Amino acid sequence: MVKKFLIILIILLASIQGLAAHGVDVTDDTMVIANDDNGVLVKQLAGENNINISVYKFTSDGEVAHQLEHMLNNSNKRILVAAYQDVAHEFLNNHSEVSDRLIIIDDVNNESIIEGLNKIENVNVQSASGDSDFITPLISGLVIGVIIGIGVGVFIKSKK
Repeated sequence: MVKKFLIILIILLASIQGLAAHGVDVTDDTMVIANDDNGVLVKQLAGENNINISVYKFTSDGEVAHQLEHMLNNSNKRILVAAYQDVAHEFLNNHSEVSDRLIIIDDVNNESIIEGLNKIENVNVQSASGDSDFITPLISGLVIGVIIGIGVGVFIKSKK
């Protein structure tokens, strides 16, 4: 009896889809990806044009790719790319659904930065409450907990 239940339990656990553990996004929803060369300039131009936007300096392609992946789960995320354009273009080629919220400046100069800042500020986004991002992991955790709890309960009951 216990062996049959354990086999069923293993099959059920193996059939549960994995959750993508991507981490929590701690950056602002509207942001600029910059590097050491242009980060100060972008922040200065944003301040001069009364645009309140966070400028983040990145140091590697991997960091930028990770940050761009947060756009897939957050429909309010808007990013202006002033550095690591090749990573952004590759991401955009694979995820065209974010093309309205990802603005890439290929020729970085004062005019293109100001134009990009204005574009990113005017992008319309959904006002989602974020509850849907919480429900899937909650239900998955509850299902896994119930399955493991039943398995442990049957195991303890069979020992008595």
